Amino acid sequence: MWLYIQQIFQLILSPARGWEDISESALPADEVQRRGLYPWLAITSLSEFLRLAYQPALTFWVALESAIAVAGAMFAALYIARIFLDMTLASHVDGTLNVGKVSVLTSYMIGIACLFRIIANAVPASLTLIYILPLISLLIIFRAVPFIGVRSDSPMTFLLLTAVATIIIPGALTSLLMLVIS
Repeated sequence: MWLYIQQIFQLILSPARGWEDISESALPADEVQRRGLYPWLAITSLSEFLRLAYQPALTFWVALESAIAVAGAMFAALYIARIFLDMTLASHVDGTLNVGKVSVLTSYMIGIACLFRIIANAVPASLTLIYILPLISLLIIFRAVPFIGVRSDSPMTFLLLTAVATIIIPGALTSLLMLVIS
């Protein structure tokens, strides 16, 4: 899990170098998920309880429901995003789409969305900065073009499709599940 967290922070600080290091580590997608993303999802869910410290109206049970909703939303978003990208990216890459790399990309981007959720839960104030954080993901996605092998005429399409899959879908699922429990 520590390598996964280190690589998430490296992607944020230096996206191009981060994708190079992820490519060099050549970890299989299932290992990235099993040893990195799934424990990170658990930490993200547990971060929902941080809100109990600064939201007096929030009860333990509501925090527990939020934790379950966030974990479920991110887990579902991982697979929905992978299916979406597997169906849409094939015509935008050189050669054959490497579904393993798409899975790794999706795992790291969902992990970054989880990091932003942890930050939002840890900060007691409603800062505009927190809601701008997902825009950082756009640069990280754009720097993944060589990692995925996107054709030279398709980087913006790749950016758009991957942003929908890894930013919009997790955000929409989380909002929907949080609305249901409220």
